[in-house]
Amino acid sequence: MLAERQPATEVLAPPPHVRDDASLFFDFDGTLVDLAPTPDAVVVDQGLLDQLDRLAVRFPARVAIISGRSIAQLDAMLGQHARRFAVAGSHGAERRTPEDGHVAAERPASLETAAEALRAYAEANALVYEAKSLGAGLHYRMAPAFEADAVSLAEDLARTHGLTLQRGKMMVELRTPGDKGAALRDLIAAPALVGSRPFFFGDDVTDEDGFVAAHALGGAGILIGPERPTAATYRLDDVAALRGWIAAILES
Repeated sequence: MLAERQPATEVLAPPPHVRDDASLFFDFDGTLVDLAPTPDAVVVDQGLLDQLDRLAVRFPARVAIISGRSIAQLDAMLGQHARRFAVAGSHGAERRTPEDGHVAAERPASLETAAEALRAYAEANALVYEAKSLGAGLHYRMAPAFEADAVSLAEDLARTHGLTLQRGKMMVELRTPGDKGAALRDLIAAPALVGSRPFFFGDDVTDEDGFVAAHALGGAGILIGPERPTAATYRLDDVAALRGWIAAILES
């Protein structure tokens, strides 16, 4: 799927003013909120909550968040506001919609074993371990010298326990199977979204599957952040630029 990525020198235009037939899918970290040194240090401000509420009114049943975080983590950060739209967590391995409620795979015993190994490595080296419903993350943003060893450990654990290895920005994650493109396709199959034009906003390589899926369904991917090889059609500079784009949509 990633063969459709544009070269790093490609200059991507900002996304257009979407029509009312659009459906909007957002990654969370690095897209709706700025990245932080640790996952629990991310700040969700009232302005974002207000924007999400207003988007849910402007695009009824056609707003969703697709995140690597678990749904439980998103609920803890967004509170009751997360109930106003569909949510896919754990890279699509779990989702919550008005039609189906919360649907998730079981947490395998192999993940428990691998997660404990990641946790022990994090504690031994003062790195950040992140527990997820269907995954486990190891963050080295504050200690980048550990990247090679952390990735090597995760690769060994993924092979040994039959788990999916997911790399992100200064982190590595072990998880059950799932990707954001499949999550988008599942969510857009809901009656309220059928026939809508999907726009997927994301910042990381983990969002590339979502960009490809959105394009295949007649929509587009929007990269948040600096230029890089990507399957996205459009780009915005940063989280603030996306928030400004949303504000313009809501004021039109």
